Amino acid sequence: MMRRMTQPKVFIIILNWNGKDRIIPCLRSVFSLGYGNVEGVVVDNASRDGSLELARSSFGRAHFIVNERNVGFAAGMNVGIRFAISKGAEYVWILNNGTIVGKDALSVLVDAARESGKALLSPLILTPSGKTWFSAGKIDFIRMRSVHADPDVASREHEPYETGYLTGCALFAPKEVFEAAGLFDERFFLYYEDADFSLRAKKTGYRLLVVPKSVVVHGEQSVDNPEKVYWLVLSGLRFFEEHTPWYLHLWMQLYILLRKMKNKTDKKKGKKEAFLVASAYEDFRSRGKS
Repeated sequence: MMRRMTQPKVFIIILNWNGKDRIIPCLRSVFSLGYGNVEGVVVDNASRDGSLELARSSFGRAHFIVNERNVGFAAGMNVGIRFAISKGAEYVWILNNGTIVGKDALSVLVDAARESGKALLSPLILTPSGKTWFSAGKIDFIRMRSVHADPDVASREHEPYETGYLTGCALFAPKEVFEAAGLFDERFFLYYEDADFSLRAKKTGYRLLVVPKSVVVHGEQSVDNPEKVYWLVLSGLRFFEEHTPWYLHLWMQLYILLRKMKNKTDKKKGKKEAFLVASAYEDFRSRGKS
């Protein structure tokens, strides 16, 4: 009990949308953590597959917040973050509902946060087969994309190290960063909200660190979503319009023009993804800047 009183209060926020096959293993790992002063929050984006009911019946000690509709990742996580801060959270750990957290993963992150000062943190994130899913991130302004860096960058024996951005899959943050940088930008329904938040936090003096001794397993499910390409393109356009350095603005316009030309060719060839890409460009032009 005394140990729990000395531990910072951490709220773990899990966003769920039709995650019936994933949410229970995720919550089971969260409530098996070797850290005492923690509370779990499930924010449900109007799931229709019974996953909310299943989670409630299995883990009644968690907090449950239900949105009336699917508001996306950024807005959904913001609901949970506001709730956590109102309940006295000192740190917030946002998790994808497809993650399995290591027993000591949170304790290692808390220790690293105390030693690192003003910093956002991510664990080393592995695939279920043990391969590296995220060990570092880089913003490639020339090709207009955010990329996961070379997996060989990280070793579980290394101390925390700097990265270009942090993924929202398992982002650990002190409450103060939300006062300094604001919450996630809700214009990003899906994708790039984490990179945007990382860069905004960095501008306010926060370091972006990967803590490889903290390990999380992530089973990537979004590859099955046919709308993934649409959101990647639309959110990417918004992100790079906001963050591209001034000296690359002309290049960005030229690169977008070249991509549009390729998209027209792909549509003529009947490629299904090309029509989603075209819709993203059109939506960005008509309302994406609002």
